[in-house]
Amino acid sequence: MMTARWIDLPADAMNVAAAFRLSLDLPGGDVPSVLHIAAADFYRLWVDGRLVAHGPARTAHGHARVDDIPLSGHARRATLFIEVHSVHVPCFDGVEQDAFLAAELVAPDGQILASTDDFEAWRDGTLVQRIRRYSYQRGFVESRRVAADAGDFRRGSAAPSGWVRSAMVPRALPRLLPRGVPRPALAFHDAGTPIAEGDVSLNREARPVNRREVTLVGKNGFKGFLPSEWEDDPSLDAAQLVWQAKGANGSREGRSPIGRLYDFGRTLTGFLSLRVRATSPEGATILVVYDELRAPGNAPFPVDAERAGWSRIVKWRLAAGDYDLLSFHPASARFAAVVTLEGTADVERFGMVDYENPEKSRVALPPTGDAELDEIIAAARETFAQNAVDVLTDCPSRERAGWLFDAMFTSRAEALFTGRSAVERAFLENYALAPQSPAIPDGMVPMCYPADHPTGEFIPTWGLWWVLQLAQYRDRTGDEAIVEASRAKIGKLLDYFRRFENPDGLLENLEGWVFIEWSACNDADHVRGVNFPANFLYAAGLDAAATLLGDPALATRAAAVRTTAARQAWNGEWFEDNAVRDDNGTLRLAGHVTETGQYYAFYFGAASPETHRVLWDRLRSDFGPARDTAGTYPDVTPSNAIPGAYMRLELLLRNGFAEQCLDECRRYFTPMARLTGTLWEHLSTGASLNHGFASAAAWLIHRALDFAEQSFGKCDFLSNQVSTSIEE
Repeated sequence: MMTARWIDLPADAMNVAAAFRLSLDLPGGDVPSVLHIAAADFYRLWVDGRLVAHGPARTAHGHARVDDIPLSGHARRATLFIEVHSVHVPCFDGVEQDAFLAAELVAPDGQILASTDDFEAWRDGTLVQRIRRYSYQRGFVESRRVAADAGDFRRGSAAPSGWVRSAMVPRALPRLLPRGVPRPALAFHDAGTPIAEGDVSLNREARPVNRREVTLVGKNGFKGFLPSEWEDDPSLDAAQLVWQAKGANGSREGRSPIGRLYDFGRTLTGFLSLRVRATSPEGATILVVYDELRAPGNAPFPVDAERAGWSRIVKWRLAAGDYDLLSFHPASARFAAVVTLEGTADVERFGMVDYENPEKSRVALPPTGDAELDEIIAAARETFAQNAVDVLTDCPSRERAGWLFDAMFTSRAEALFTGRSAVERAFLENYALAPQSPAIPDGMVPMCYPADHPTGEFIPTWGLWWVLQLAQYRDRTGDEAIVEASRAKIGKLLDYFRRFENPDGLLENLEGWVFIEWSACNDADHVRGVNFPANFLYAAGLDAAATLLGDPALATRAAAVRTTAARQAWNGEWFEDNAVRDDNGTLRLAGHVTETGQYYAFYFGAASPETHRVLWDRLRSDFGPARDTAGTYPDVTPSNAIPGAYMRLELLLRNGFAEQCLDECRRYFTPMARLTGTLWEHLSTGASLNHGFASAAAWLIHRALDFAEQSFGKCDFLSNQVSTSIEE
């Protein structure tokens, strides 16, 4: 039985790190010994100074996934070094829990060679504890004060200054689960030579924006450190940076900071890696700022560390000496600037240790013969890999969160690129194991998980997408176990929605964030009252639940909701977004028409080209990526990527327009693929530019190509999703 331990600190300490080290003799033989590790919140393993693993795979409250790491079968002396970082605040990228390490080394014959109690423990005092949060959704900005490189320490030498020996105290061991997904390979990706160098000055008047991860601390259960408590603020450093071109002779002016700008060529996700020599006697301060885009030419600095609202910064204060530095938490970047903020330093190497799904090329997909489509598929592959390490995430940067809705589409890319559904299964298993959150209504499932939502945020429509994904997953894999484990939650979710059915059987005045799309569809005046896209989705959810629960009555209800919503939403020309009650209590259409509202009606079977031919022909010919929104139906709000553009592309496929689907894929996605090598959640650069959902573009392209090859035979693209909610 594995035992859980932690260093002797209060159980609720935020943003603390520890290290556990053990040197021992490994037995020889053809079969390696296996190290089992479970930890919270995050760990990384070094063996004889070499990075071997980073984990764990995230899971539900009260549970922990175990990594099984084979060690060399050669008889030798080995030093195991495990670093563990405890965030201990509510996040979207993991559950809030007490820190622990549980480790056990097992010989090939089953003998337990070592357990947690055999390790020595230190508190990692190099980590600056009291600091701003990285984003509203994730933990803390990383800043360190380092007196000496930790490489020799990891290999068994004495601890350098900043590492404090600690006693270990018992911790409760969560219920252990298998990892369930492959471990990342952690390959190093060299950034090469800088694309530019420059002197850097500081605008002392500049200040970073304090967003909700700062302003909400201490309110409604949102945890962190107040600005008055911060020991350091790397965001302030980054906000003050001003890039200056080097002089004509290439020399630096005085002792101003120097900056080096790197371009990975496409967006990568992983751990920032630097080999640095701090050459001045007083040492050096190194700041790395990174982003998926290069800042505009008129920006004060070539990389905007705060673009789109989160802090992409890592900081090290170094004593004089040589260092191999590696950031602890995943970052996403195409561009990165390394600034020697104080002192002097030589950056001998800069790059990233990739953190991605190692099975991204498990299925060998032949080239399409179309350069643009191949570019898009390559970008989709990278997008998938960076968003499918242990759960299916929305983005690998700002949130790293396992969002419903997004995951249903990303799962299609997983099946395409890997030939299986391992990460999707882990994602759905986490939802099956999740306890009812006291912060959201009883019966509602979290909008993203594993995560904590103490402020009470939830998206009711995401629960319906969860039911659709369960049905799609079962159809594709035949895995009944996940469905069985989720059955009671499906029933409770439907009971929750029943409370909002009006006398016509439609959902009215839903609670929470009623998410339809990143466009006007989400505006408060579009979602209030009876929202018709939500009701079209509700009908599909009832149909999917009917198959999952074996309850035909749910299918009868679904048909009634679909028919009633379609009738009430139709104004003679368009499907409107919503209806609200007048002073007499009568439902009246609110006059809001959106492009995506039409797609919801067709996507979920409330309309078809047969029942609404004029509207369908109008949508097919006059809308999409080539539409002039100012001149073509200017009163109809255009779609965004999530999910309007994808719904449109699927609808083209369903109705045999494969070539048009491929052409529109080129228009939507080629600019993304060429700018970042990934695909995005918006049709603009205003947010994260690497979104797991978007990897489904490759699935669409391959379905369209298959259809085209069948010489206009029947398209089978619906084989992997719920078809009972669609009127063929």
